[in-house]
Amino acid sequence: MHGWWESKASIGRRAEALTPFLAHLAEPFLEHTRKQQQQLILQLPETLPSFTSDRAYLKRILTELLQNACKYTPAGATITLSAHATITTLTICVTNSGTEIPTIECDRIFDKFYRIPNNDPWKHGGTGLGLTLVRKLAEYVGASIRVAVVTSKPRLL
Repeated sequence: MHGWWESKASIGRRAEALTPFLAHLAEPFLEHTRKQQQQLILQLPETLPSFTSDRAYLKRILTELLQNACKYTPAGATITLSAHATITTLTICVTNSGTEIPTIECDRIFDKFYRIPNNDPWKHGGTGLGLTLVRKLAEYVGASIRVAVVTSKPRLL
């Protein structure tokens, strides 16, 4: 199963190069994941359009999601930061493998102070406020965020 966090922001006309922004944001996590024997993969096409958003809030949202992915991904597993765009929507995904998020927990992980029981392989602890903050920041910038559990079994779509 994969935990999958997704953030959508409106595409705008202001020239804000998304691929370099995301690559730069992910840099500190490359070393962190290496130390934890995780693999961080960036799937960032060069052809992403410009975007309009509050840069500081978008950075905070994605940093929190990457920190969460590092926290809950066991050694030997993969974390992926990817992005793609349609004519009207920009989608940024932080995906991690090697961990299970029970389907029943998906609706609750954005609740204040909620933590999935026994799901912290690194024993980092936390307050249960990170994803609550992420949801509030996403709403503030006009984005949406959700979690989806995806099985690792091949599927035909």
